[in-house]
Amino acid sequence: ASGEVKGRMVNQWAMSEHLGDLRIATTDQPSWDNTTWESFVTVLREQDGELVQIGQVGGLGKGEEIKAVRFIRNIAYVVTFRQTDPLYAVDVTDPAAPAIAGELKINGYSAYLHPIDDDHLIGVGFDGTPEGQVLGVQISLFDVSDPQSPVRTHQHALGDFGSTEVAFDHRAFLYWQPTELAVFPVQWWGWDEVNMTEDFFYGAVGYSVDPQEGIGEVGTVTHVTDELDPWKNGDPSLRRSLVIGEHLYTVSDSGLKASS
Repeated sequence: ASGEVKGRMVNQWAMSEHLGDLRIATTDQPSWDNTTWESFVTVLREQDGELVQIGQVGGLGKGEEIKAVRFIRNIAYVVTFRQTDPLYAVDVTDPAAPAIAGELKINGYSAYLHPIDDDHLIGVGFDGTPEGQVLGVQISLFDVSDPQSPVRTHQHALGDFGSTEVAFDHRAFLYWQPTELAVFPVQWWGWDEVNMTEDFFYGAVGYSVDPQEGIGEVGTVTHVTDELDPWKNGDPSLRRSLVIGEHLYTVSDSGLKASS
C-alpha cells in the first residue's frame, strides 16, 4: 500500500508502525514565509491497497520546523524550533483522534531524543538564547512520566559554540545501559575572558545519566596529540564510540583509541 502526507520528515524517527497503523510526523513549509509553516502528526491505515489518513493533529510549532521526533508506544515526542524549543507530547492512543497532551518550552532545541526508560528521555542538541540564537552543544534529561506536563530535570551545556554529529546522525550517540553512560562526539569553542585566549575541544564527552542523580560528567576522550596542530595526524573529530568488554573505543579519521 502507499499514501501521502503533506510536508517533509526530519529523519527515520519521524515514522512509527504500531498495531498496523503508520504514525508519521511532518513539517509543512508551503512557502519561504515561516508564518505558513506548521507541523502535524498523522496516522495512516491500509485500506484496499492504499494508506488512508484516519487521524491527524496539527498546530505543532506554527512558524517552526521539526528538529527531533521519538514515538514511544502511544506517545509521540516532537521537538520544533525557530526561537524556543517546544517539546510536544502527542497522544495517539486513539489513532483516529491524536491530540496534544502537553508541551514544554525551553531555549535551544534537542536534535535527537533517546529513551532510557519508560519515563525519561535524553535530548542531545544545542543551547540557545531567548532570542533564538543557537549556542553550544547541550545534553538534557526530560521526565515524561506525565505526558501532560513534561519537565526538563537536568541540563549541561558545553562551550560557547559547537557542533555534534548526533544532530544529524543518531549512530554517533552511545548510551551504555549497564553503567548509565552516555557518550557522544562534540567540537566546541569558547573564549576565556580572564586570559583572553580561545579554548577549543575535539573529541567525545561521557556523562552518567541517572533519573534521580541527574547528569554528571565522567570524562572526555580526544584523538588530538598536538594542541598546536590538532590536525597533525588527520581529522581528530570523533565519529563513533562503542563498548567492548571493559573498554570504550572511539573512532575518528585519524585512528582508533581504547579508553578505560
